[in-house]
Amino acid sequence: MKTERSTYRDAATGATVIQWTDGWHNNQHLYFTSPSVTADDRWLVFISDRDGQPNLYAIDRRNGAIRQLTANVSGLLKSYVYPQGSGRGLAKSSPCLDAACNRVFYARDDAFFFTNIDADRDGEELLWKIPNGWVGAFNHISPDGRLLCVPLTDPRAFADDADNQWTQMRMVAARMEREKLTSRIYLIDTVSGAARLAAETPFWVTHVQFDPTGSGRIIFNREGFAADSDHPPRNRIWCLDSRAVSGTPCRPLSPEPPGEWRAHENWTADGGGIVYHGGRAGGAFVAARDWGGKLLWETSVAGIQFWHATGAPDGRRIFADQPDGFISLLDPFAAADGQRVRRLCRHNTTIENQDAHAHPLVTLGGESLTFTSNQSGRCQVYEVLLPKS
Repeated sequence: MKTERSTYRDAATGATVIQWTDGWHNNQHLYFTSPSVTADDRWLVFISDRDGQPNLYAIDRRNGAIRQLTANVSGLLKSYVYPQGSGRGLAKSSPCLDAACNRVFYARDDAFFFTNIDADRDGEELLWKIPNGWVGAFNHISPDGRLLCVPLTDPRAFADDADNQWTQMRMVAARMEREKLTSRIYLIDTVSGAARLAAETPFWVTHVQFDPTGSGRIIFNREGFAADSDHPPRNRIWCLDSRAVSGTPCRPLSPEPPGEWRAHENWTADGGGIVYHGGRAGGAFVAARDWGGKLLWETSVAGIQFWHATGAPDGRRIFADQPDGFISLLDPFAAADGQRVRRLCRHNTTIENQDAHAHPLVTLGGESLTFTSNQSGRCQVYEVLLPKS
């Protein structure tokens, strides 16, 4: 049995941390819009270059055994945050876990495929051909596993050869605006492979998320830095109803006033709210709005620094990776004399590129967080057990 698992107590907090991968290769869990752990708690899916190429693997959480899921031999496919890729290979931005059905969907070369993690044999099945070299980003699967939501962008938007993701963030958005290029959002039937164009936008779309309750509602983002800024553009968070007829207009969640920016939108577990964080002249804040854009709550987090935030199951607290090297639970509603920041464990990652982003995400069972860190010298996958109270 091949296993790389080890367990330790975090020296700063005492929390139990599992290191699932090890060695002189890079490993990372999936993006924050997709779980990495299946709903039955059996498998943890991750991306690794351990065979010299980016491929997908699954860890059997019962014993730590690692199983290879894909056999990509063509390198890295160009996509959002991976401008160094080419026209062939695995798109590291594309893997999306169908946590209920134990399947993984991903883009390789010119098509989308899926593989069944529970299958006795390794293998992939073709789902859908990517149109004319359009460039992908982060995808999402509906809660019942029936629809795959795929954002794609006109390849002409990537004509300026960016050498890193930060340059790409500026170049692509600017070229799309100059040349009036578009992104498309497709809905792919995972049984038949039939696809329909659900929306087309005059801006860059790079991640999408279905409502976890199965309403068919989707939130997605407008990507790229605003002019002369390191913040997202105005009206970043958008809404689309997948059950509406094709061509139905999508809309911003709510208009953003000048000088305000928002980021890292997430559904609450009950689908009743969309949580995000942002900033304005008055300082940083965390807020939630309903599907219609009505503000449910907002509270200041001035003085609390973090990079990425994902929602806790209660829909009010958030998990975040902080610049001081900690994964923390932030409680924006704690009383003035309460504990607004509860450190869970150290991540100590450098956040130097997409692979090294911690992106802490709670497992579907709500008992732990998965995250990635390069604190060992290479990116590895970790999990921290959450406190009981």
